[in-house]
Amino acid sequence: MDKRRMGAVALLMAAITAASALITVLTGRLPTVRQADSNDFHVVASFYPVYIAALNIASGIDGVTVVNLVPERTGCLHDYQLSPGDMITLRRADLLLMNGAGAESFLTAALHQFPALTVVDASENIPLLESGTGHSHDHGQEEAEDHTAFYNEHLWVSPARYARQVENLREGLCAADPEHAAAYRDNAERYLEQIAAAGEALRQAAGGLGFADCVTFHDSVAYLAEELGLHAVAALALGEESGLAAADAAQAQQAAAQAGRILLLYDGQYPVEYEYIGAGAAESRTLVLDTAVTGPAQADAWLAAMQRNLNALKGLISGEDD
Repeated sequence: MDKRRMGAVALLMAAITAASALITVLTGRLPTVRQADSNDFHVVASFYPVYIAALNIASGIDGVTVVNLVPERTGCLHDYQLSPGDMITLRRADLLLMNGAGAESFLTAALHQFPALTVVDASENIPLLESGTGHSHDHGQEEAEDHTAFYNEHLWVSPARYARQVENLREGLCAADPEHAAAYRDNAERYLEQIAAAGEALRQAAGGLGFADCVTFHDSVAYLAEELGLHAVAALALGEESGLAAADAAQAQQAAAQAGRILLLYDGQYPVEYEYIGAGAAESRTLVLDTAVTGPAQADAWLAAMQRNLNALKGLISGEDD
């Protein structure tokens, strides 16, 4: 067979393969299958915070592969759409790890096509805060279809809740892959010790803030604010699709003035705006937090984010942020 004919055959086979994949996506016939070239246990994490946790729990374990479904730089999952490549990743998965609490509602329809795929919900049995902004994260689904639609899904930003998520993920991995259960437990124990130390350092530093009240500019900072002993007098939705309504800003400004001393809490994903909200208070300070929702594909990424938050807290207390 000459080179021209070989090339034509290769193109034809590629087209047939692509068409076959598209047909299975459209018809919903997507059995979970192992990659032909690997006998590894394939773990898929739904998005970045879950991926970082999984990297730590599965660290150094031969025969276990961890991949991230959503690209690391995506951030919050509002309006995320699955790609054909994502569907292939799910098809090859042995286990899917999810944050839960409504974060992955973009996966609801797709998971109906993988009834045999084991899913671990990291939010199981963890107390949830209601969404302070009143925004639904169900991407158009009715609340009856997703009872977590109006809850805050950003559990991983709180060290205490993140630790419980890691425990849930550990148990899910051990149950699905008992051959490596001892290694998962050893890795998780080391990581949990680091998480506990990070949380303790943050709580100790927060004790020197001198602020009891705050305004949050995104749901993502609410869990950490609670853990640091702060009370949100107003919760705003900076960076959300609807923007910041003038009426909401005015109410927050009034609440800040009544509080007297107010801390303005921002998610570093979004610009620091609306400083006038604290203008009527006797004292207003700004704290920008790293919510660990994007970053490098490195196991220490969450710990590094919490260290940056600790540094920001200490800088605010010492006045070096001015």
